[in-house]
Amino acid sequence: MKRILITVTMILMLMAIMSGMAYAGTGITQSDIKEGLKFCEEYPVGLSLDGQRIAFSQSDVPPVIVKERTLIPARALFEKMGGKVTWQNDTQKVYVTYDDTEVVLTIGSNKALVNGKTQNLEVPALIIDNDGDYYGSTMIPVRFTAEALGCEVGWQDSTRSVLISSPVKGEEPVVTEPNENNSTGSDSNTVGSWQFDQLHEAAKGKIVAIDMGHGGKDSGSIGHKGQADELQEKDVNLAVGLKLNEYLKSAGVSTCMIRDSDVYYTLLERAQKANNIGATIFISVHNNSSTAASAHGTEVLYNSKVNGDGENEQQLYGIDSKTIATNIENEMVSILGTTKRGIKNSPEMAVLNKTSMPAIIVEGAFLSNENDLQMMQKEEFADHYALAAAKGIVKSLNDAYK
Repeated sequence: MKRILITVTMILMLMAIMSGMAYAGTGITQSDIKEGLKFCEEYPVGLSLDGQRIAFSQSDVPPVIVKERTLIPARALFEKMGGKVTWQNDTQKVYVTYDDTEVVLTIGSNKALVNGKTQNLEVPALIIDNDGDYYGSTMIPVRFTAEALGCEVGWQDSTRSVLISSPVKGEEPVVTEPNENNSTGSDSNTVGSWQFDQLHEAAKGKIVAIDMGHGGKDSGSIGHKGQADELQEKDVNLAVGLKLNEYLKSAGVSTCMIRDSDVYYTLLERAQKANNIGATIFISVHNNSSTAASAHGTEVLYNSKVNGDGENEQQLYGIDSKTIATNIENEMVSILGTTKRGIKNSPEMAVLNKTSMPAIIVEGAFLSNENDLQMMQKEEFADHYALAAAKGIVKSLNDAYK
């Protein structure tokens, strides 16, 4: 009897400990999970793939929000998409593969592998038992996993649904050589032809991949939505990217454009295109938006890549994304007259962590800010944005390759 009492006491102590900390080191407690299950039982979360609702089996735990991140049963979405989901019990790992991408998540770990590269997770994969029968479902963070596989992920408040768009296949970009006459063909009333430093001979042959953010079905942010002067981010980005391509070629830089028209590519496709042509620098042209109308100015995002041996970008590529971001932001603020919001190390951004070269995202100005929007609606905005970015890139290449 004494032995039984001791055993029961130990079980009760273990249960008390588990209720306080379910996954040590992740910040996720049993209380967080219970709170998420209770909330989502009252306010269910839906999931759709390419506009089609995903149905879950009765044995599955339905989508649950834990720490503001949505987790879903591993197989429900990705096998529907045409991927493969494998569970390895002895290592507690989930393998999700689609085309040439593999995502590996370990239960209770804040680290994941995407094609062998370690990525940080805000919420780990979990095994959740919602009905107390000791048979739980393997739940994985949907946004991280879907974006790692090249999907677009959105949220619809009205239906409380996660919206997934499958990856779209696209054509490979073509590398274009510099203009021999060093002329962009710009109108004489704009900044016009390149009048600044030419690319050093030692930097010739380096390729800059130009990605115009959004496109096609993805408008990006919208200024004055529904009004006569509505401005869609995808259109501004395209105009900037086309000008940037002209300026860089005029300075002697080889370029490739991820898109040169109003078409849609997934984040993974954009990165893969740059990787496939062996680009030296990847620049993604964007403009910003915020729920705070007062937010304004320019910021540049970068990702200080480090390989498994601890080698940084400078050691690996001879040039680093932080320096490129700094040079471009300085030129943007000087030429556009925008407020400097600073550069930000953002390894969570898909096009920054899936590219195999130094990569940056430029956020020129805010479509949600009246002053910035008025500036963006002027014809010269795209030209000045492109000129500033080109100057920053050429300076970065010339400083790195002498």
